[in-house]
Formats: sequence, C-alpha cells, structure tokens
Amino acid sequence: MSLIDSTATYACCIMQGRAVPTINLRVDYLRPAGGEEMMATAIVRRAGRTVSVVDVDVIAGGKLVAIGRADLATPAQENN
Repeated sequence: MSLIDSTATYACCIMQGRAVPTINLRVDYLRPAGGEEMMATAIVRRAGRTVSVVDVDVIAGGKLVAIGRADLATPAQENN
C-alpha cells in the first residue's frame, strides 16, 4: 500500500507541480509478491483543479501483484 501511495503521489506532484495529499486510497491485492524487487507504474487518469485520480500497477516476479487507485487533493495555488 505504501508503494502505491508513494508512486501515485509522486506522479501527481509531477503533473501539478506541487505537493498533493492523498484523500482516498484503494488497493486490490491479486497475489503474493514473490522475489526481492517490485516495480510500480502510475497513470494519472485525471489531473483536476480540486481532485486528481491516479491508477498504479505493482509488478513483482514478472506478474501483476496489486493494483491501486488514489484520489489526491489538488488545492488551488494562492496568487500573491
């Protein structure tokens, strides 16, 4: 879950250009993660003005082991 949250947050931060907090996180565990290395891939589905949605796939041992969806707050930047 931490890998999915971190990956989604980083992907959204790149798109938004600022820090974004997680509002909601859902993870579906598909199988046990075998091996020592896991790789997470994020797709930003929506980078909105107030909420962004990011999907994350986690692969271990060449197999999809978990999928997650994160909703992240994207508050408007202050104009000073």
